Amino acid sequence: MRLATLRFTFRALLFIMLAGIAFACVPPSEEEEVEGVVVDLNDAVSRRIYELQNERNTDSLLVYLNHENPNYRYLAARAFGSFPEISSEALGELSGLLASRSELIRGAAAYALGQSGLPNAADTLTAAFDADGVFRSYNATLLAAVGKTGGEKLQGNISSISTYTNQDTALVAGQAWSLFYFAQRKLQSEAGDRLMLDLVLDNTAPMEARQPAAFYLQRFEVKADSAANNSLREQLRTSTNPDVLMAVARTIGRQGEPVGRVALLRALRAQRDWRVRTEIIRALVGFDYTSVREAIVECLKDKHPLVRRTAAEYLRDNGMDTDATFYRQLARDSTQNDTRYVLYAAAQRYLPLYFADYRGFLNYDLQQAYAKTTDAYEQADILSALAEYPWNYRNIYELYQKADQPAVRSAAAEALHTISNRPNFNAFFKKSSRRVRYELSTYFRQMIYGQEVGPAYAAANALNEKADLYRPLYTELDWMNTALRGFQLPRDIEAYRAVDAARAELAGEQAPVPLVTQAAAKAINWNIIGANAGQEVVIRLPQGRVVLKLLPDLAPATVSSFLELAKEEYYNGKVFHRVVPNFVAQGGGPLGDGFGSEAFNLRTETPGIRWDRPGLVGMASAGKDTEGVQFFITHRPTPHLDGNYTIFGEVVEGQEVLDEVTVGTRIERVEIK
Repeated sequence: MRLATLRFTFRALLFIMLAGIAFACVPPSEEEEVEGVVVDLNDAVSRRIYELQNERNTDSLLVYLNHENPNYRYLAARAFGSFPEISSEALGELSGLLASRSELIRGAAAYALGQSGLPNAADTLTAAFDADGVFRSYNATLLAAVGKTGGEKLQGNISSISTYTNQDTALVAGQAWSLFYFAQRKLQSEAGDRLMLDLVLDNTAPMEARQPAAFYLQRFEVKADSAANNSLREQLRTSTNPDVLMAVARTIGRQGEPVGRVALLRALRAQRDWRVRTEIIRALVGFDYTSVREAIVECLKDKHPLVRRTAAEYLRDNGMDTDATFYRQLARDSTQNDTRYVLYAAAQRYLPLYFADYRGFLNYDLQQAYAKTTDAYEQADILSALAEYPWNYRNIYELYQKADQPAVRSAAAEALHTISNRPNFNAFFKKSSRRVRYELSTYFRQMIYGQEVGPAYAAANALNEKADLYRPLYTELDWMNTALRGFQLPRDIEAYRAVDAARAELAGEQAPVPLVTQAAAKAINWNIIGANAGQEVVIRLPQGRVVLKLLPDLAPATVSSFLELAKEEYYNGKVFHRVVPNFVAQGGGPLGDGFGSEAFNLRTETPGIRWDRPGLVGMASAGKDTEGVQFFITHRPTPHLDGNYTIFGEVVEGQEVLDEVTVGTRIERVEIK
């Protein structure tokens, strides 16, 4: 495409309406600036900028946005991409950097403005598009940032750009990312849907653009006409790219056409990539259960544990009453503990109430299994299965009282939360519903007052979600204030926030602003990071080893904390408590139930890298700047996490080992290479 056409297109579609917007400031010393920017972790000033970012010190960072050294301007601009909020002064200074001669500085400023989420930042960004086409990578970053800040009109403008060709790689990719981020904010249009669908179906389009388009199709519903459906089925048959295949499978599933079901079932048998098989199983939700039942049952024998788990969860979530006894038989015949109790849950959920004797058999099976196993995560699955029959609520609470493992106690609390939140609670318990609700209220009060993070969190959420029903059962709420004072912060931040929200809801007050602990951020240990930006660690698991390359130039505070903990052998013996098939394996927490941390805070570090590939290592959090010790590793690209979760490493060896991790897998040790 000719440059003149590009210039006209953008001015016509995006910027005529914004004429007159100009920049009041220009960075100093531009005549001396060069394109290259160097990040030197051994440089004292660079370290100081990272430390100011870690301290959330806006005023001091602003000084570096105007520093004569472009390296420092770049680092300072990038630092604001990690801030939960950007002040108006910072917004103005970052806007000035959009006129920099350095494409990297421009890109860092555009990204930070996008992270602000502010509508007025969208106006600034659109006015700063490089219509001369010199800085194409920057333009792509700017387009993506507009997707995080712009409104419906800008979404429509970007959706309607049709003059890019496949040779305009950066611009097409920027347009696709922009539409992805718009859709994340529930701003979607038919034109945008069609553009993204066309990109996925175009084998000649650059993968830089097809990839975000594939993520779009996987996460958001897109309608396809008959011609597009034919092309989708052809892609499912011929494509070798897993991102494209996963997107195509989910899109075919949403169309619900019989010929699409046949294509998915054929691909399920032929596909070698376990992640694609997982997505095909999920896509089959769009079809009649009886037409896919046989294939789902066959997947219970899949060689990959997470495919088996996904198949069992499909039966639990989409089964039929007539198959309830069949699910129990599948559970009894299963040799795989990772699916057995999910199948029992399916049997419990769908068994008709008049099968009283058979219900007794089911509960007996589960109670016997609970008594025989010492595995906390098997017991947690059993508790979830018991909760599918709400009359088990007393038994579940008794098991909670007797349990001494946090993972079991938290699972029991969550099981009672599930029962409390049933849409048919009154219809199920009938005349006993008020009595049962009262008993649950006493259980939840004890869990909150006990101040264990996991149980308190589940109990508080149960009260919050059904506050109108629980409000009359508490004559006063001082006990909740007492419980709040007993939580240790920042260690118990999840429970504190949940209990505070429940207290306000029960009191009829406005929802509180989520507490941000005042604890100082954990300082960056530059000594442990060392001069090697490619520091590697090895996670040794029973299945094998996973080698991580750490990224201190992107997340020095997180990397230094992780290395300190590894050196102290903190992670040795910890478990992966949460595994979501084809999403993440998460572990490293102190309790093994997904809750709690230690007596320090880490700041969120999001300097511009995307979750656009598998094997990225991130920090779990309860919101911005609440990270601690729990980490997760991705199975696939997860761009819906962009800008919200710290990436501090990537898998360089052993992804196949990580992909085999299941709930309860124990970390033997973490070694610093």
